[in-house]
Amino acid sequence: MIMGASKITTILFLSYICFSSSVALCPEHCTCYFSSSVISVICVSLESLHEVPENIPSSATSISLEFTNISSLKENDFAGLFQLQDLNLASNKLTNISSGALKDLHQLRTLDLTNNLLDTVPLGLFNSSLNLTTLHLQGNKLQAVNPSWFHHLHSLQTLDLSNNMLKSLPLDSFQTLTDLTTLDLSSNKLEKLPVTLFHNLAKLERLNLGNNQLLSFLPGTFDHVLNLEYLFLNGNKIRIIPVGLFNKLLKLDTMDLESLPPGVFDKLQRIGVKWEQGIDLSLNPWICNCDLRYLWHWITINSEKMYSLNSTVCAKPETLNGKQIKTLSELELMC
Repeated sequence: MIMGASKITTILFLSYICFSSSVALCPEHCTCYFSSSVISVICVSLESLHEVPENIPSSATSISLEFTNISSLKENDFAGLFQLQDLNLASNKLTNISSGALKDLHQLRTLDLTNNLLDTVPLGLFNSSLNLTTLHLQGNKLQAVNPSWFHHLHSLQTLDLSNNMLKSLPLDSFQTLTDLTTLDLSSNKLEKLPVTLFHNLAKLERLNLGNNQLLSFLPGTFDHVLNLEYLFLNGNKIRIIPVGLFNKLLKLDTMDLESLPPGVFDKLQRIGVKWEQGIDLSLNPWICNCDLRYLWHWITINSEKMYSLNSTVCAKPETLNGKQIKTLSELELMC
């Protein structure tokens, strides 16, 4: 059946009107991209922008408000944006967010709040975010975590809390995040971890605890993260690691840490399998005495599994300062 010319003209005219209306709704000084399935609103590096702009198309699927001077999110700033999937609010001046700011964003998949000034997250903020898979909160001023923040985020796969001011974590901080595969807690001020902190994270594959103030771990801390492949512990003050701490991490491919007891690597058969070099022990102040014999012996057998082997050197005693551990002789490892 062939459609009449007048009907085609009418359809094209109506389509033009709809498209023109959508374009007209693009916020001032922002850029909007329209396609059949994606409507992106981009407002970047606008110093004059102090609040969420008006006239955001109601069918927007992606919004980027980066590098502006937005300091707060009000309850109705994103009202009616039922199709929004990605919201990027990185590098603003956010200090206050209404607990109802995300209430209409039922389809939200990614939320980026990186590099703001948040010292807390309002209770109930994520109550409607049942489809959220990625949450970036790094680079803020968070001093504590409230487990209630995450109670409704059963689909969350990536959580980044790095570069905050966290000193401790409640033992049930992440108990509802059973789909989590990536957790970044690096560059905080953590001194210790509850032994049950990761017990519900059976799908966790990547865990970054680097650059904290951790001194030791309780036995069993990693016993329930059996799918863990990448573990970063560098930049801490770890002096004691219980024997068997990593014994259940049979999928572990990459580890970065500082000090270790005898036997700590013995059951990590997959170390380095995927990326060949799976352990980074470089740039740490190694004390090269008899306590280092296990590491020295392990390196001589598994040197191909080491990152930056030439930078894995002694700090003490003075006579061995700067000497590569792989080149030590057994006579030099004296107490």
